[in-house]
Amino acid sequence: MKHARIILFLAAIAAVLAAAAMLPLEQLLLDLQAWASDRGAFAWVAVILVLALAFLLLLPASLFMMLGGFLFGTVKGLAVVWLAGLIASTLAFNIGRTAARPWIERRMRRHTTFIAIDRAVARKGFLVVFLTRIVMLLPFPWLNYALGLTAVSSRDYIAGSNLGMILPYFLFVYLGTTVSNVTAIINGQVSLERNQLIAGGIVLAAVLLVVALIIRSSAKVLKAELSRSADAS
Repeated sequence: MKHARIILFLAAIAAVLAAAAMLPLEQLLLDLQAWASDRGAFAWVAVILVLALAFLLLLPASLFMMLGGFLFGTVKGLAVVWLAGLIASTLAFNIGRTAARPWIERRMRRHTTFIAIDRAVARKGFLVVFLTRIVMLLPFPWLNYALGLTAVSSRDYIAGSNLGMILPYFLFVYLGTTVSNVTAIINGQVSLERNQLIAGGIVLAAVLLVVALIIRSSAKVLKAELSRSADAS
């Protein structure tokens, strides 16, 4: 299952890169990028609101995170996605704890992973929320709603979520910038020598390796916390 998810993720990235290079989507993305560049702060606000709405509607979060990197680059894109995530995660948590609680509860209470998280959160709220975000144990938008069912405090939830998601945000935003770079190269806007291409590939591989190592280490700590909580119950 784990390897299948990795393969599907890489296939999705390859499909996005191919679409950006070969389909009419390329021109649309370039126009959108130009619009974002021309509109300044207005574009920031508009994209933050669109991304927040996408997260609330449970749309594929990874693609919208990559869009932030494509439009604004790594640093600004990370800020845009983080702010959108802050808005969406806070709203979804409160909706899951109130209006949508019965609907969310019916879907999550049979989920064994969520049951383990629920037990662990009762013991160490901030740490468990923080680690589940880094490891991406459940899809980010779904977990926003699901954690509203747990006993975690709003303070621990907001802090753990919005600190823990920085790494996943960075990963997808950075991948979004690679789409932008590939498109620019294909259009002849950037000309790279062979050595530059190799160096770029090495940097990308290094970033992915570091992220993978951090996620692996976090997964071990999270697994231990879930096991302790199961034993305690």
